[in-house]
Amino acid sequence: MSNPSDIRDVIYSREGTYSKALSRFFELAKNGKDRGHYEAIREATELVSCLRRLVKECSVDEICRAFGSPGDFGYETEIGKALAALYRGESK
Repeated sequence: MSNPSDIRDVIYSREGTYSKALSRFFELAKNGKDRGHYEAIREATELVSCLRRLVKECSVDEICRAFGSPGDFGYETEIGKALAALYRGESK
């Protein structure tokens, strides 16, 4: 059975990217006009953190049921590539 470590690594990487974007967005939203958007993005970033922790305990089948097709994310994206490799049994 494949180990879903690659997808965890990709989610961790994306989480960092989202956090950096959130910090930048916060700087732009300091005037309060975009506070609602900031809160929505902050919540989404927290959900990605939760997802990363949950995936640690998931089997490949559970990940497949939760994430669906790699094409849903785009085969060219980090997540799409990691899912495709996981489903093909190519993960570390």
